[in-house]
Amino acid sequence: MRSIWKGTISFGMVAIAAKLYSATEDKRVSFHQAHRECMTRIKMPKWCPSCERMLDATEIQRVYELSAGQYVPFEEADFQALPLKSLKVIEVEAFGDPSNIDPRLFEKPYFLAPDEMGVKAFQLLRQAMEKSGLSAVAKLSYREREHIALIRPHGKALLLQTLYYADELKDVDAIAPRQEAMISEKEMAMALQLVQALKGEFDLSQYRYDYREALSQMIEAKIEGKEVAKVEVPEATTAFDLEASLRASIEQITAIDQLGKSKQKVKA
Repeated sequence: MRSIWKGTISFGMVAIAAKLYSATEDKRVSFHQAHRECMTRIKMPKWCPSCERMLDATEIQRVYELSAGQYVPFEEADFQALPLKSLKVIEVEAFGDPSNIDPRLFEKPYFLAPDEMGVKAFQLLRQAMEKSGLSAVAKLSYREREHIALIRPHGKALLLQTLYYADELKDVDAIAPRQEAMISEKEMAMALQLVQALKGEFDLSQYRYDYREALSQMIEAKIEGKEVAKVEVPEATTAFDLEASLRASIEQITAIDQLGKSKQKVKA
């Protein structure tokens, strides 16, 4: 893998030479825009309305709009010259229990691995975090933004997850129901029974990217001139048939469970 950032991890007086790598891969099916009449792919021109001509990438500059029609120009060197330690240093601010972090704050995961010079110090940090059960909150800057991040052990490397800042989170009360619905003891008992019936270990590896697979199948079907079968979508459960839906769900799960046990007995 190619690193996207190179610098040091700093905690206390210890500085560890390290590199940052993307921990995920985008496998979404991508599309282009085309002219409906002739199916020619549409180009997105970088057009200057003042000069009335197309621009090359080397002619384009990032600017900050000070006011209408007034811009402050920025070069790549300007971003690298910002007076921020976090441009080259992932500085650990504190260690703590990650279970106390609001799950909405988590953004994107990355791998942190040591450079050749920092192997021993890196392993010491990782093992200390493993033994203590603590994670680190740190800051780093890349791609024109300073990020706050959580760092925790992950295999023989460290997993760095960028976090949203607290003021970037939206207030959930804005969309919450204004009044609490009346729920009977019977409905609650049945809901808890259904939850327990569906209880199991989280194994995210069993989940497939169905949307991507459906798109791929549709692409193949269009190439072959075939139609894709439609999927029936259940209607939303109303308050009037909530109890009936709960009862039917429990009965269905119970029947599937009994069928599975019967098959196991036959095999035995």
